[in-house]
Amino acid sequence: MHRGRTSGRELALIVLAACAFATASPIAKSITGLSFAGIGAARCAVAAVALLAMAPTTTWRAVAALDARKRLALVGAGLLLAAHFGLFLAGLLATSLPAAAALVSLEPVAVVMAAWVAFGVRPGGRELSGIALATLGAAVVAQGAGHGEHRLAGDALVLGAVVLFGAYVAFARGLRDAMPTTPYAACVYTVAALALAPLARVLDAPGGAIPSSTWAGVTALGLVPTLLGHTLTQRAARHVSPSIVALVSPGETVGAILIGAATGRVPSVVEWTGAAIIVAGASVTVMGARASE
Repeated sequence: MHRGRTSGRELALIVLAACAFATASPIAKSITGLSFAGIGAARCAVAAVALLAMAPTTTWRAVAALDARKRLALVGAGLLLAAHFGLFLAGLLATSLPAAAALVSLEPVAVVMAAWVAFGVRPGGRELSGIALATLGAAVVAQGAGHGEHRLAGDALVLGAVVLFGAYVAFARGLRDAMPTTPYAACVYTVAALALAPLARVLDAPGGAIPSSTWAGVTALGLVPTLLGHTLTQRAARHVSPSIVALVSPGETVGAILIGAATGRVPSVVEWTGAAIIVAGASVTVMGARASE
């Protein structure tokens, strides 16, 4: 598969997506009154409604133009996104914000491996070195488990979400010629919201009082990291190397940890160290992909 030269505009969109993603963990960590499934379903529903309101006719026509195989792939992408959000939010709520944010930077590893499996884009030597360094950083982060909110079970859930992110990006790239970005995003958010809703119904007590701050939080999640961040990522995934798309992950990690520290969730020394190693490894991976374009 040919890897076209990445334009400055595409890189700017990726940086903007990283800034949007950086708000996700701090906002989600502050939400009370909803389970991880409820938060995930609500954020996807907010983003889906916003996109469908902007382009209802275009979305309908785009779906109608798909053949059965591509419609099935579209549903598969939505289910992968639902599983990614569900595992990440469950992990975030079960471990510390710095640990979850640090592990997100492993997403370039998942993206590179998924691209290799799905498209035959074999990682080069520099990418493999970056993967090894990032994996070492994840092992360092794990050493902080048991202190404060940091728990290995939560870390494992976040790692599961990271793996699914790689598959999700591969699906987005595979459907890049089938639908425009906005209808595609509207559909996958709708599928993800519908997939998470039954679990949310089971986990969240019906009729329970939910504070207004919770609705404000899920609305912010739906509009900033989901609508803005994920939609920009999906757009980028259609045009640039999967590894370059993964630039959002180191940026998200740094931003989320800084926001968390500013709001009282200060990382431990081990978490800081592991996060720095992961970000370095992710950066080496991304730059290796950039050099091979």
